[in-house]
Amino acid sequence: MQIDYLWSADKTVHAINSLLDGTALEVGILCLISCREETIRISNEHHSMLVEVPKEFRSNSERVRVFNALLNVLDHEQVQLPSGNQN
Repeated sequence: MQIDYLWSADKTVHAINSLLDGTALEVGILCLISCREETIRISNEHHSMLVEVPKEFRSNSERVRVFNALLNVLDHEQVQLPSGNQN
């Protein structure tokens, strides 16, 4: 499943042009800003997933850009938006 853009709630992680294949997320461009966490939740309006951040991608103070990254998906949920036609 193709997913154009995912981001973390604190806006420190951005995944652009991703492909979800089971428990793997192939990310075309992964941008991390001072991300030290081992796992992080990234989402958009339709998907929310907990991914494992590889040790080599973590940094205390630097921005990290990774091209064609492969991330392990620990949890994936499709987000159900509330219907606008509720009476």
